[in-house]
Amino acid sequence: MTVTGFSDNLRAMARITINLEPLAGLYRDGVDRARAVIKNALACEVAGADSVLISLDGDPAKRKVISSLIDTLDIGLTIKTAMDGKSLESVIDLRPAMAMIPFQAERTEGLATTITNLQVENILVALEIPLELERVKDAARLKCDYVILNCEPFCSAKTVNTQLEELNRISKLAALASRLTMGTIALGDFSIGHLGRMKSGLNVEEYILGVPFFSDALVHGYSRALEIVRFALT
Repeated sequence: MTVTGFSDNLRAMARITINLEPLAGLYRDGVDRARAVIKNALACEVAGADSVLISLDGDPAKRKVISSLIDTLDIGLTIKTAMDGKSLESVIDLRPAMAMIPFQAERTEGLATTITNLQVENILVALEIPLELERVKDAARLKCDYVILNCEPFCSAKTVNTQLEELNRISKLAALASRLTMGTIALGDFSIGHLGRMKSGLNVEEYILGVPFFSDALVHGYSRALEIVRFALT
């Protein structure tokens, strides 16, 4: 289930995943949240998103929403989850396209078992790691399919020099992941400007978009907002 290096054409066609969590967080009522999440996930699918992401927590209503999404959507769904046994059992039962789990240096043995168990069930595993070269090597030893790089330091950089430094760090981490036969997923509140600066020379296979995407979608609609994103990445 590992991923080989990427050509320039594949980089230009990076997958787009929409993080539904910012939307879900706007609703306290379970029924309203379920309707909003499912409705907007379908809108993302129609608009051309490759997948959507949502977190699994202890709320039974949230699990029902995720189950409905898996039954309804024809695009991929990624579940972000903790590493506790109950959550992982739920992920295996739900069978999403991908599971996103956090790296925990003190629990590498348990992580290795978790990753293997998920992969046996044909669930891809994306490991969210700190932005450090050694953690990429750890992820490779754990045999995960993807590393997820939280690019918030890049997105929140106040100066051009700081932004370039963060972009260089992301580039090195993604290049190492590619050499170690893992895919790289970039996570962050990316503006269109951020995406335009990230498109060149990065081994990033997938971008997970957050709040700025929803802001653009309110103005332009989902289809046009996704067109703008894809144009920025080509």
